[in-house]
Amino acid sequence: MKKLAKTFSILGLIGAALFAPFSLAQTHSTYATPDMYVVMFRADWCGPCRIVEPKLKQALVNLRDPKIEYLVIDISHPSTSEIGAHAAFDRQIVPQYNGWLGTTGFAALIDADTKRTLGCINMLYDTGAMQSHIANLKQVALTNRHVQDVTCPELNRTG
Repeated sequence: MKKLAKTFSILGLIGAALFAPFSLAQTHSTYATPDMYVVMFRADWCGPCRIVEPKLKQALVNLRDPKIEYLVIDISHPSTSEIGAHAAFDRQIVPQYNGWLGTTGFAALIDADTKRTLGCINMLYDTGAMQSHIANLKQVALTNRHVQDVTCPELNRTG
């Protein structure tokens, strides 16, 4: 009986790993509370995404900060869209998800505590500028200061 329970436990961990959002922070998100979310809004057909994503991933690797969680909202396919929706819901960032659903080619930097959008990164940033912007806005998140950052695309209008 113990062996059977252990097998189901391992299968559950494997399943969770397969469907969890990509995190450069060594999948710490289930154990540690992040200070900031870096949320990439992307699609397979998005040209700017091909420019932003590799630079952004390199910037995050350079930062080596386990308190920054990288999430992907991918609208390429219904299955990836559903994973992104669940990730947004689980982290209580549904307003950003709804506001930018369908807009791609940028990453939103969101305070994990207050859920406020701190700023965004787009294809105009090089890797170093991305790294600096993320580090600076993380300090804003840690001190709960308000920032006026105009780097984000306009939110979708509803109703």
